Amino acid sequence: MTQCKTPDYRTGHRGRHWTHALRCAQKTGAVIVTDETEELVAYAHEESGPGRFRPWITEKGSRYDSHDVHPEW
Repeated sequence: MTQCKTPDYRTGHRGRHWTHALRCAQKTGAVIVTDETEELVAYAHEESGPGRFRPWITEKGSRYDSHDVHPEW
C-alpha cells in the first residue's frame, strides 16, 4: 500500500495546484491571508475579467493571485 500525499497547503509547496490546495485548506477551517499584510481574502473567481487570474479579493476590493496568499489556522 502507498501512503497518501501530504496536501500542498500543509507543505507550503506552491505548485500548479496551489489554488485548489488553498480551497481545500479553507474547507478544513483555515483562513486565507495575503503574504504581505496578512489581510483576509475571499475566493471570488470569475470566468473572465480581473478575477480570472487574481481570484482572491480583500474586503477593500484589492485582488491577489493564488501565489500571493497562504492559509493560516
